[in-house]
Amino acid sequence: MKKQILLVLSVFVMTTFYAQKKAPILDTELLKTYTSYFTIDNNTISGEGKEVLGSLINESQFIVYGETHGSEQTSIINKAIMPLLSDAGFNHFAIEVGPHSAKKLTELTTPAQQTIENLKVFNSKYTVAQGEDVAIPIPFFSSVSDAEFLKEARSNGMQLWGLDQEFYFSAFFLMDELTKTTKGTANHKQILTLQNQAQMVMYKHFIAEVTGEIEGAYSLIKEEDAVRAYFDAFDIKNEKAQAIIKDMKISWDIYIDWRNDSHVDRISYMRNNFMKYYNEASKNEKLPKVYIKIGSLHAKKTYSNGAYDIGELTESLAQKNGTRATAINSWRAFTKTEDGTIVNNFEKYKKGYKRYKMFFPLAKKEAWAIINLKAIRLAVDRNELQLPKTGDYHKLRQLIYGYDYQLILPVDEKPVPNRS
Repeated sequence: MKKQILLVLSVFVMTTFYAQKKAPILDTELLKTYTSYFTIDNNTISGEGKEVLGSLINESQFIVYGETHGSEQTSIINKAIMPLLSDAGFNHFAIEVGPHSAKKLTELTTPAQQTIENLKVFNSKYTVAQGEDVAIPIPFFSSVSDAEFLKEARSNGMQLWGLDQEFYFSAFFLMDELTKTTKGTANHKQILTLQNQAQMVMYKHFIAEVTGEIEGAYSLIKEEDAVRAYFDAFDIKNEKAQAIIKDMKISWDIYIDWRNDSHVDRISYMRNNFMKYYNEASKNEKLPKVYIKIGSLHAKKTYSNGAYDIGELTESLAQKNGTRATAINSWRAFTKTEDGTIVNNFEKYKKGYKRYKMFFPLAKKEAWAIINLKAIRLAVDRNELQLPKTGDYHKLRQLIYGYDYQLILPVDEKPVPNRS
């Protein structure tokens, strides 16, 4: 009996060892078998990759698109997939702006066909440019292509969720929104005067920050008597005003304390905002479908940059619901400069990309590549595939277990600003 047990154990060990030994190591050639391509022309997606996109959209309750900010191609793909998302029952679009910025964007996109012009007027009014330094009121919606995909989202019935802190330079338009809440009241003129006084002080600190005289304007702005007097002038019963003030102060504190680990406070704020919207939507929908467009680090399903971010939250919710959350990472392989030169970003930023070198040959200048990381992950878990045993292992494992798909963009360029 003892000999039989030893024989069985020996066979098991040898079989396991042999299976592991025979499992191929992931390289470029194997990556190609997990890669599909597509193109986007006049908002139409073509190629075998379209089927991959369609499947992941139809199978998911949550989709988190992890972007590289300031990308024209990112706006192009977001515009193109909006009809697909709508057809699959996605009614909610969560974005990396503050809740009150999202409300403003909702206002500016109603009706949807006025989106581009309304955003142009808004950006022209509130954007401050000084040389190469540009302060915009709402991030990620300042270009023409941003306005176009937002118009498409709203035309397809998407409701906007603002997850993030209010942006650094949003204060001036938010103060206008605050003052509007007192229109028609006895103290409107007084509040308008207080607003002007507060904004003069704020401009002074912002200019000093831009010129390098100070660091962290909000730490000084928060203590200014003129700013306090303006906030204190609003009736405590004015719920809309008090909500804006509260979130402005939260946002300022996050900016002030960024050296003291306020990043996790920011992520908790984002998670809490997501759940507020989600719980509200759940009152009318059994399993609300949500599309999230956000920075790539926020999209990761695993521990990311010291926090359990939105990607992890949606993955946990999907597991609880018995549904699926899909996280997509994206890379800009090529960018076109103003003089038309095409820069290879894998080479330009090779220190950051060097552990992903097996992906480089998959990039195409004229087409999108979509790599199925989820299928690779499953093959690794089944011992059908091995990750390299070199130092590349660690970055590759983070990528493959953090995201479900990897997008490699075609030639990208700087978006055209949507302002006068």
